[in-house]
Amino acid sequence: MIKPLKLAKKAIHHAILIVLAALWLIPVYAMLIDGMKSAGGVLTTPILQPTGLSFTSLIEVSTALELPIVNSLIISVTTAAVSTLVGALAAFYFYKGRSWTNNSVFVIIAIATFIPYQITLVPVTEILSTLGLFNTYPGLIFTFVIFHLPGGALLMTIFMSNLPKSIIESARADGAGDWAVFSRVAFPLTLAGAVSTFILTFVEVWNNFFIPLVLTSTPNMYTASISLLSYTGGYGTLYNDSFAAALVASLIPLLVFVILGRYFMRGFLALGSGSKG
Repeated sequence: MIKPLKLAKKAIHHAILIVLAALWLIPVYAMLIDGMKSAGGVLTTPILQPTGLSFTSLIEVSTALELPIVNSLIISVTTAAVSTLVGALAAFYFYKGRSWTNNSVFVIIAIATFIPYQITLVPVTEILSTLGLFNTYPGLIFTFVIFHLPGGALLMTIFMSNLPKSIIESARADGAGDWAVFSRVAFPLTLAGAVSTFILTFVEVWNNFFIPLVLTSTPNMYTASISLLSYTGGYGTLYNDSFAAALVASLIPLLVFVILGRYFMRGFLALGSGSKG
């Protein structure tokens, strides 16, 4: 009696997973298929029906998006790296000892992660214009770091809080200073958490539309998310090119997940299970 019940639960679980996977894969399939159709084919055939497939749109779009993708890579990688590293340093500072000062700063950082960046972009734009950083890489990176550093610090604090104190105390007993303890003990043990933080920040920056829209004024500084807008016009939409552009722009985040995915899952599994490193 127990065995059939377990089999039924297992079947239900698998059915739910299949449905969820289909809900995610069907839009991806449609984006892939329609990005490989002609302009006429995408308008005259069902969205999920492959017909007259070619790589013309993908090649043309890839060429057009080459500079925006490079821009997005520079901004996203730099922002994610800075937010993760500085966030890890902040997390180590909180981890070293609890005091009312540390707790107060931590609360401020936690609150900062929920502040909508849209309401602060006007003063940020004025600051960047004054410093001559408007429509530049440093200006965009500086702005993204401002908004994503609190989240990086918060995530790394949560990951680092799982470290056993005995490991840190042993390193200090051997005469290691703060930087040695951080770089040789704390950070390596939370590497999976750092990779998770990096990936989350990278994807958020890559997909952000509003900040680059406000802080860029010339096409040579447009990011991938901004350039996708050019395939949707007021007088019509090139659906095949639009699908192809969305596919090309999503390949980089997908590759990041494929390459670093095992660290990402390891970090959050450790966080969920309360693993001590």
